[in-house]
Amino acid sequence: MRTITDTPTNVHQGKNVKRFREMIGIRQEALADQLGPEWSQKRISLIESREIVDPNLLKSIADVLKIPVQVLENFDEQAAITYFNTFNNSSYTHEGEGGTVNNVNTHHVDPLNLLAEAIKVLRELQSKNEALYENLLLVEKEKNAALQARLN
Repeated sequence: MRTITDTPTNVHQGKNVKRFREMIGIRQEALADQLGPEWSQKRISLIESREIVDPNLLKSIADVLKIPVQVLENFDEQAAITYFNTFNNSSYTHEGEGGTVNNVNTHHVDPLNLLAEAIKVLRELQSKNEALYENLLLVEKEKNAALQARLN
């Protein structure tokens, strides 16, 4: 069983419930309805204010939200931001009238490369479609031949 000391101090499970409920687009009332008749919007609001949520309840909420319970137990927004910020491709500092500005470019996208990749994928799909169409025609011809043989 999970105890308070098992959960990192910066993880707020109630906020995680709220965060993922909102991302999925479910209102507190709807979550309460799906958890059962003893639940209400007010009770969901109270759960979302708790730092630690009962593991069985957290599992039930995760099931309703159709997400792994570990997400609600362990998601730390600041850790996620820090993690994604480690993928910076480049950064530069600019000194201007307003002071120093640090600009971090996290991802460079070359539209021509994206277009070339999209064309390649479309050609592969077209080739697969043509092969499927030919197979469908062959099956249809065989079916027609079998029906024709039965009629004669």
